[in-house]
Amino acid sequence: MKLFRIFAPIGVSVVLALGLVVSFSTPAIAQTKQVCHMKGLWNANASDPWEFDAAYVYNKGEDDFTGVYSNPIRGTQANITGAARSGTWNILFTYTDAKSVGYTKRLVGTGALDPATHGILVRGSFQEFKPGSSAPVVTGTFAIDGQCH
Repeated sequence: MKLFRIFAPIGVSVVLALGLVVSFSTPAIAQTKQVCHMKGLWNANASDPWEFDAAYVYNKGEDDFTGVYSNPIRGTQANITGAARSGTWNILFTYTDAKSVGYTKRLVGTGALDPATHGILVRGSFQEFKPGSSAPVVTGTFAIDGQCH
């Protein structure tokens, strides 16, 4: 009887701990960090290419990324933040170069990161804004083709 009194609380604790482990061992949604090299065109103009590298967090359709854009032909640079939610991409370019500091370009498109090939294809439209303005000064289309690893 003395052994029962000693081991009974231990047995109950083991059963409770085992139950907690089993209940919390459900599969988690894994986030994957990748580096992506993106190439793009404004208005399908092959003579005006641009590109950027992005730190990309793949989260099964709830993806986020940041990067720095560079257009060597125009001499422009911008910080980039983006979010892809269920196939809709919202991307913001905030220009930092001397001639266009404060300008923003808002891109909205559709596309996906292919989990098998790690390729990205996004197509959509953009609006460019002067600093402090709510009216776009330029509108058009964009295309992004990227590769992540």
